[in-house]
Amino acid sequence: MDSEKSMTHEESLQIISDMIRSTQRNIKSASFHFLLWGWVVILGNLGHFYLQEFTNYPYPYAIWLLTIPAWLASMIYGYRQPKIERVKMYSDSLIMWIWLGFLFSILLIIFSGLFGPTIPFIILVLAGLCTFLTGLVLKFKPLIYGGSSFWIFAAISIPVGQEYMTLISALATLVGYLVPGYLIRKSN
Repeated sequence: MDSEKSMTHEESLQIISDMIRSTQRNIKSASFHFLLWGWVVILGNLGHFYLQEFTNYPYPYAIWLLTIPAWLASMIYGYRQPKIERVKMYSDSLIMWIWLGFLFSILLIIFSGLFGPTIPFIILVLAGLCTFLTGLVLKFKPLIYGGSSFWIFAAISIPVGQEYMTLISALATLVGYLVPGYLIRKSN
């Protein structure tokens, strides 16, 4: 009876091979989010800096409203992914909760009334944590390094000051999101 329940060597290898291919597809689909948010955050930071330093527009932070369509695009993309023959793995759920935790944390910080120079610093620190953890879960070193780079840029921002925080954040996003995002896309 035990022999009927046990798998053959070939069946075991096939299951392992299928899991590896599924993980590779899942990692590649993560590149969409890193590339989308990388470009949105860079454009937001550069736009904020430009409006703040070179115009008289009283609300330079209004540029960040461009995150609303990005959130919608991100949610639609994530919703449609399971329909494209994708095996849902534990790591997918864990990564989703990491980034939802990031979203809730950022929204709490922004809507708490804690406006000022600390918000971009906190966002860099939290983005570093989430990117670092995502890299660990996916076992993808460029994301681990990208997450670490957010922390380095956050540390650099302390003595530099608020005036150039949006430029530091744009550079951190380039290194922390876009470089790993393009490497993920290229890797498969």
